[in-house]
Amino acid sequence: MTDQARLERGYRRLLACYPRAFRRDSGPEILAVLMAAAPPGRRRPGLAEAADLIGSGLRMRLRPGVPQSARTVRAAVRLMYAGAALPTAYLIIVLAYLGVHGMQAVRWPHRASLTAAQVSEHKAVIIMVVTVTLLIMTALWLWMARANGRGRNWARILSTVLFGLTTLNLTSVFGPPGFRIGVGGPGASGIFSVLMWLVGLAALWLLWRPASSAYFRPPGFTEAGHSAQPSSRT
Repeated sequence: MTDQARLERGYRRLLACYPRAFRRDSGPEILAVLMAAAPPGRRRPGLAEAADLIGSGLRMRLRPGVPQSARTVRAAVRLMYAGAALPTAYLIIVLAYLGVHGMQAVRWPHRASLTAAQVSEHKAVIIMVVTVTLLIMTALWLWMARANGRGRNWARILSTVLFGLTTLNLTSVFGPPGFRIGVGGPGASGIFSVLMWLVGLAALWLLWRPASSAYFRPPGFTEAGHSAQPSSRT
């Protein structure tokens, strides 16, 4: 086996660290650049060069579609993951409070017209509705975090729409009393809604920053087009 063949095989092994889609679209071009930049007689990639290729490949796998230059997008994605934890934490608190205090935690209009038997009868339905609602909210946060992290412009727009709905929900919390679950009174649901709104506001502000707008692309662009090219070192 010639020195060139050994060197090319070494580079191919290192490029295996990158996602398959990236290798398919950009692998041959990167391999050609690496081979052209290698000094004559080199039989294997240098240590610094290998470390650079491995590090870039692992970063691309761990943060798909988010280049190093899109720091605002990465920060927004982290906030969205934090937002996904809020409904889950609130669900645990609500279920624990219902277990201790029973249906006293439930507040809705005309509660006085319901008998104790009717209140107890609605308990399972209320718990199911609250659980499903909060799990859906968690799933939406995770979905938007992943889609925005991949540079999907539709996800940024949908995130804006969902934030608008969150804002409407926030006004309803501090508006006339309606059906809601409260922990120790209506204050807990208000705190939860405010925290959700603040996290959404911060994430949305980051997503629409100029640095983020330069990252998002219209449909048809591949993830590889968003990814940072690895630097070559001799």
